[in-house]
Amino acid sequence: MTANNTGHRLSVVPRGNLCVSIVCHGSFGEPYWQEEVRSVFRQLSTAALFILAALSSFTLATAQEAKETDSKKQIVVDLGREVKLKMTLIPSGEFKMGSGESAEATAAFFNKTYGVDLLNLIYFKDEHPQHRVRITKPFYLGTYHVTRGQFRQFVTDTGYKADAEKGEKSGAYGWNPNKSDFNEKYSWRKAGFEQTDEHPVVNVSWNDAKAFCEWLSKKENKTYRLPTEAEWEYACRAGTTTRYYSGNDHETLAKVGNVADAAAKAKFPDWTWTIKASDGYVFTSPVGSFRPNAFGLYDMHGNARQWCADWYGAEYYAKSPADDPDGPNSGDGRVLRGGSWDSGPIDSRSAKRFGLLPVNRYDTAGFRVLRTQ
Repeated sequence: MTANNTGHRLSVVPRGNLCVSIVCHGSFGEPYWQEEVRSVFRQLSTAALFILAALSSFTLATAQEAKETDSKKQIVVDLGREVKLKMTLIPSGEFKMGSGESAEATAAFFNKTYGVDLLNLIYFKDEHPQHRVRITKPFYLGTYHVTRGQFRQFVTDTGYKADAEKGEKSGAYGWNPNKSDFNEKYSWRKAGFEQTDEHPVVNVSWNDAKAFCEWLSKKENKTYRLPTEAEWEYACRAGTTTRYYSGNDHETLAKVGNVADAAAKAKFPDWTWTIKASDGYVFTSPVGSFRPNAFGLYDMHGNARQWCADWYGAEYYAKSPADDPDGPNSGDGRVLRGGSWDSGPIDSRSAKRFGLLPVNRYDTAGFRVLRTQ
């Protein structure tokens, strides 16, 4: 309670957490409303309006900022004719690239698991030494493999002839249950097993994948390319350090990728490298059929192997730079990463590396694209 310069006393009476009642008492303690009291009310009302307006503006601005941030985490690229390509933002960061277990330990584990003695440490040597890598800039990576439908749009738009459709040795390795069959009847259009336009495109060479990126770059006036091997593994691991982004247990692969599994074993009893669990598919599956990793990427461990930008170098890790490594300056083969529908758990690991000639095309190999931010 306070006294004003008229000799009246003002009492401020709380009403809950927000409301107040102001009463003016005269000389004899009787309530007496004065003009200054009404002025106080007006000032409080004006202040309250300002506060409410400020809170409203802050809330709207925060909501808009959150919406814009979320919208930037994924982008959708229009390829034309209502064909879309979804991409996910991968933040910059650092990780340990390569296998966290020795080549001897990896070989011993899988030999014991499958009751064989066929694997030796040479098969895993190129995953070593494990080394720290920094990805210094964020980038967008295809949320899924490039699909048949998306590749078809590229071919329709440009008239492009894939390596399997041109040259003296046209064709590709398509599926034939009786033998490994390189035949001119196979290409990205026909893999030897049923596919829809929602399946990953396969039987595409590194050259074909690069041509797709060049077309998209020109079309969008932005830089699209294949990911480097380091960018691919960083995106695949998504903060994990285990064999797979689902953990060390290879049976968990059935939840996150299409690999050689019980469904494949039932059709091909002589396959000795399958997992016991079933992912429900023998050959390729529609993209995005399994759980994504922490970055929101699908099929990093299976469905189809993925071409990377780098030349393959078995001993490159020993001299790799720490920041944004992009592989040897030259070589014979280009890098492939990730497992495929016919891969066992050995070849589906985050650290596993492959190298193939850039003209090679297999029914187990496709790609996904990267866009610089």
